[in-house]
This record gives sequence, structure tokens and C-alpha cells, in this order.
Amino acid sequence: MKKVTVLMVVALMLSGGSVYSQNAVGSMFGTLTTAKAMGQGSGDFGFGIGLADDATSFIGSFAYGLSEYSDGRIKIGLSDSDWDGDTKIVFGVDYKWQFWSYGPETTHPFDFSVGAFLEYADYSAISVLQLGGQLLASYPIALNNGRSITPYGRFNARMESLSWDLPIQVSGDDSESNLEVGFNAGVKWEMTSSVDLYGEFQLDGNDGLFLGIDFNVM
Repeated sequence: MKKVTVLMVVALMLSGGSVYSQNAVGSMFGTLTTAKAMGQGSGDFGFGIGLADDATSFIGSFAYGLSEYSDGRIKIGLSDSDWDGDTKIVFGVDYKWQFWSYGPETTHPFDFSVGAFLEYADYSAISVLQLGGQLLASYPIALNNGRSITPYGRFNARMESLSWDLPIQVSGDDSESNLEVGFNAGVKWEMTSSVDLYGEFQLDGNDGLFLGIDFNVM
């Protein structure tokens, strides 16, 4: 029953993908994390690639466990955007707090977290600032070798602020702000005790496939 509940949550998140704005810029980093907090003092270096409609991104990150149930992450990447053909540096930070924990000692059906994030990109034609909140759900499935595979999903709602540097203005203005939503669904595979692999699909302004790898270093 718990597995069915998890699948229903993920399906509902994905089914809402049709309501997002076609004009949204979307995340350049994807999610590439589960709802499970890392634990206080833990640290991960992560690397990834985003193969999306509007941009190809190369991603680097460092995540740190701020407490038993919360962690933060700093992200930096290179994004090759279709808007102007240039490759630019993009920045991001995010935070999550886990308030549901799945396990034999609880009755919660899955891990569940709430958090916030910020992303910034400055292309030749347009700069984008995104600030929003996110909900993450995930469910660890134990494997026979002692490792796990974890399906996860994320819903985010954010304010996208756009500023044009070239005369491609909307309604005579050189900037605008819009409320947007986005959806991600993927799988984490615990390959070793210190290496995790990620694969996910993103339904947002920047639809596409994101792949990542994390190395536990602390």
C-alpha cells in the first residue's frame, strides 16, 4: 500500500505538467537530490549534465548537512542557451528540511521535504532570476546487495524575473516577473556507499533529461 501511495503521488505530480507556462525559463540544474536529508556534517560533491529543450547545462555542486534533518547546496554550471548561442556561467543555491522520514520506526509512507531555492543566469540577450519554494518526495527501495534505489519527485513554484538586454521587449517593457511552476521525477541509484547516480526528467520551461553523480566526501 505504501508503494502504491508513492506511485500515486509521483503520477499526480507528473500529470500536472501540462499547466506550466510555455514561456517559463525553467531550472538549469534540475533536482538531482531526494527528499532524504544528508545528516549533520555530511558533505557531497556532485556533477551533472542537463539535456533540455532550451539549453545544455554542465553542473557542479557541493551539498552540506546543516542538521540531522536539513541540508543546503551551492550549485554552479555552464549553460549553452538557445536564446543567444552563448555559453554562460549560472549560479544556484537550495535548501531543504525533511519533516517526514520513512522507516520501521515511523508510520510515514515516504520521505518528504520542503525547501527553497534561487537560480541566476545572465545571458547576452536576457538575465533570469528565479526564487521559489519546493516540495520533494522520495521512497527508498532496498536491493539484495544492501544498496538502494530511490524514486523521487519534486514540485516547485517560483517567481521568475526576466530582464532583456536587447530590444526584444514584451509589451514595451524591458523586464517582467511571472509566477511559474515546474515538475521533476527521477531515480537515485546507490551504486556504492559513497557514490550515487541520478537520472530524471524535468517538465518546466526547460524540459529535458538531467543526469548526475554524487561523491560523499565528508
